[in-house]
Formats: sequence, C-alpha cells, structure tokens
Amino acid sequence: MAAPLARPYVPEWLKISVSTVPDAGRSVVAARIESADRTAVRAEPAPTDPVPVGQALPATQETQLEEMPPALHGIYLAQRGEKPGWGVTHQRTVYYTLDGTRAGHVEGGALLDFHGTRTSSKGGMIECILQEENIPATPMLVSTSDVYLFTGDYRKLSPRQRQDLKAYYALCGKIAARKKELLQLAADKNPFFAEYQAAYKTLMAHIEKAKELSLKRDKASELEKMRIEDSLRQMKMTEAQFRKAYDAIHLKFRTWKEQHANEIAKPENDAQVQQWTRQRLALIPRVPGLAY
Repeated sequence: MAAPLARPYVPEWLKISVSTVPDAGRSVVAARIESADRTAVRAEPAPTDPVPVGQALPATQETQLEEMPPALHGIYLAQRGEKPGWGVTHQRTVYYTLDGTRAGHVEGGALLDFHGTRTSSKGGMIECILQEENIPATPMLVSTSDVYLFTGDYRKLSPRQRQDLKAYYALCGKIAARKKELLQLAADKNPFFAEYQAAYKTLMAHIEKAKELSLKRDKASELEKMRIEDSLRQMKMTEAQFRKAYDAIHLKFRTWKEQHANEIAKPENDAQVQQWTRQRLALIPRVPGLAY
C-alpha cells in the first residue's frame, strides 16, 4: 500500500501564524482591503441610460447619426460609362435654353440635376435643371467643362455637407476668376497680345467651320459630297496659312513674356487668391470624395 503524500517541509523561520498578527494590524489590513474594494467600485463606469424614444439626441450625437460619408450614399465622381445623377459648377458658367439662346450665368457652387448630354458648336453641353433661386426649373444647357458630375443624389447629403460643398466650389470659382483677371492684366502688357489673340481666333474659327462642313459631308448625297470634299481640300491649305501666321506671332508673344517674366505678377502670389485657397483647402476634409 502506497504511503500517503507527505506534506512539503517548510522551515520554521518561514512559518507565519495568523495568530501572531496583532489585533491592531488586523484592523489596518481590513481597512485597506475595504478601501480598495470601494475604489474598485468607483472605477467602474456608470451605466448609460438609454435615450427615451421620441427625445432629441444631443447635437453632436444627432449629427453623427445623420451624416454619413457621401460614398456610403453611392455619391462619387462619375466615371466614363457611369450615369451621373447631379453635378456642381466649379466656376462661372453661362447657361442656355435648349434652343441655344443665352439665358444667363451662374457662379461656382451651383447644384444641378443631370438630364443628359448634347453636342453643339460650343462643344459638349449638359442638359440639366439648375437648383438656383430666380432660375426657372426647366431644362437648361451648360458647358461640360464647367461642371463636375457625380453619381447618386445630392439630396442625401446632410444640410451641412451641401452647404460646405457649395462653399468649396464657390471658392474654386472665385479663384479661377481672379487668376483669369490677373492673367489678362499681364497679357495686356505684352505688345504682341492683340495680334496673337486675333490670329488664334481666326485659326480656331476656321477649324470649327471645317468640322461643321465635315459633318455635313457625311450626310450629303454623292454629288454634294464631292463638292464639299473639294471645299475641304481648299480649306486645308488655308488652314496651313492661318497656322503659320499664328505660330509666328505666338513665338513673338511667348518670347516677350519670357524676357519680361519679372515684370508680370504671378496669380498664385496674389493675396486674395492665397486667402481663398486657404479657405478652400480647409473645406476639403468636410466634403470627402467630392472636392476636386
């Protein structure tokens, strides 16, 4: 029969008897334990009472629940092949009625409902309804170059997000207009600017006329097509002459500009442009995925 397990040997000097602890010491130990227990209880976080149904949430909590990143609403910059739902102007743009009549202009930051695209002599156009006061809620045309198009519906953005979005692109429009103004002032100092501008307009008008004639040729009868092709060949030679004149004056314009670079103020150094740029940059985090 196996012997029972022996108790481990403990030297006498390591043995501590509870009975040897004085009563006063026991009181101190008990008091410390009780104090520690109370501290632990106080350290536990107090339970949060649920918000009663129908009671308004605090402003910050309510905003967090209402606002979501635009992408979670399916709102992002429309890519090729995607159908936009809306857009926003990023600079001043002229709007036209569907028959091409100029109707007015809007500044950067104007929201619009996208209806479709069209082609015109002025380039690509967007058919839309502008969401601006004092503009009829009827389809209008604006240039595609002045608008950023997005998917989804801007109405799903919170009021704060819409306000910041409009403010961001309003600043973009102001910056673009101010830079254009400064560049025009600089160009006016160039003695070759007027001649350069005239040569450019002449060349572009000729090219545009050739494009329109080419479109007409594609729909013409065989006899009419031959006549148009003769005209296009003649226009091709004329275009070469216009381009040669344009290149010559452009060289003079550019050379003078380079030689007098120190006399021309740079738009990015303008105090107003810098102020608006700082304000614009501060708004980017407030409209994630919508600032371009």
